[in-house]
Amino acid sequence: MIASFLTSVGLGLGAGINAYATLLVFGLVARWQPAVFHDDLARFFATTPVLIVVAILYLIEFAADKVPGVDHAWDVIHTLIRPVAGALVAWAAVSDRIPHGAVILASVIAGGAALGSHATKATLRGVSTLTTAGLGNPVLSLLEDVFAFLNAAIAIFLPWLVIVTMIAIGMLFLVVHRRMRGQPPAVRV
Repeated sequence: MIASFLTSVGLGLGAGINAYATLLVFGLVARWQPAVFHDDLARFFATTPVLIVVAILYLIEFAADKVPGVDHAWDVIHTLIRPVAGALVAWAAVSDRIPHGAVILASVIAGGAALGSHATKATLRGVSTLTTAGLGNPVLSLLEDVFAFLNAAIAIFLPWLVIVTMIAIGMLFLVVHRRMRGQPPAVRV
């Protein structure tokens, strides 16, 4: 039961960084390894039309997230989408493994984890924009893409490592937040 809970939280963390990459990995695993996920929602994410739509959305995000300015608008739009995606993928991953009340709790926590990792991403992206005039954002975006794909695989196949991921994201957020508070404003009037 704890491993299932960690899987749901890990998928939520990844969805907060890149929901479409996380959903793509989950859907492909649910399709290629149907014995791993039995839920109707998991089977829905494994269908060809859903996988195609998620792949197209991932490609759009891949392009949009590499353009300074567009990446911030994309993050604003996804402030609501990523937590919902995190909660949905968590539900699909564990609903047939743990009691119904625990599924609801895991989904809510995964949605919160998605919102937290999204906030960390957006904060880090803001710092990058201020310190590099946006030139560092495409590099960060590539790292986020790699993280989202690897994190989804880890959450599914090695859920105990999710604890390490949660600690790392929390520490990153604290470091970035402290540095932002300690730096003078970028523009002085």
